[in-house]
Amino acid sequence: MRKTMMTAAAVAALGWAGAASAHSIYAPYVEQGVFEAEVNGERLVGGDEDGASEALLELGYGFTDRLHLGVMAEVEDEPGEERQAEAVGLEAIMYLGQIPGIGVDAGAYLEYEQRLHAESGVVEAKLLLARRFGPVEGILNLIAEQPLTDKDGEGDMEFGYAAQASVEAMDDVELGVQAIGGLGSNRDFGASAEEHWVGPMAEFELEHLPMPGELEFQAAYLLPVSDAAEEAADGQFRFVIEYERKF
Repeated sequence: MRKTMMTAAAVAALGWAGAASAHSIYAPYVEQGVFEAEVNGERLVGGDEDGASEALLELGYGFTDRLHLGVMAEVEDEPGEERQAEAVGLEAIMYLGQIPGIGVDAGAYLEYEQRLHAESGVVEAKLLLARRFGPVEGILNLIAEQPLTDKDGEGDMEFGYAAQASVEAMDDVELGVQAIGGLGSNRDFGASAEEHWVGPMAEFELEHLPMPGELEFQAAYLLPVSDAAEEAADGQFRFVIEYERKF
């Protein structure tokens, strides 16, 4: 599972980071006894939403090889507005096993997020899929998000996806490509103009630290590949800083 962070690095990153959906791309795997701390963020560059950012801080622990539980906090920074804490929440990641016959590992992600500014809570569910094709690892997250509100026009279930393909270029260094986007809502699934982004990513890991554990860094720069995304920004920078320790 690709999640975690070192507190000092996280605080530094939270000082500027974030965007539209800073959530990680999750592999379905869970490891018992592993503590993970992660900060991941997203920042839009250029276009109508230049400078919009979001950062997500997650702390979690693998209680078994099938169940990881954690807590999260979200910070947003909109152009012309003060940076503020936007939400807190609880999350669970469950490894479900391998789908027979096709070699795809499956997992589930479930999150309850409580918005902090007189807004509703949100339930988010993800189907986590992963498969290795020779040296290439592919990950796909299928996402559904349901606001818990009865306000007109605000209760639609929204769907989206996040995908990554990567290959180990050298020891502790991976290169690849990411893609994220929307799939519409329960009212207009696949029919509405949604944002879609694709771009390169790089990841490297530090194992020999002056303290127990491992530190991982990931960065990606995604370009708009739909009209809606092009109207929003010229690109988006995404990053992950993760610290992991086994107890």
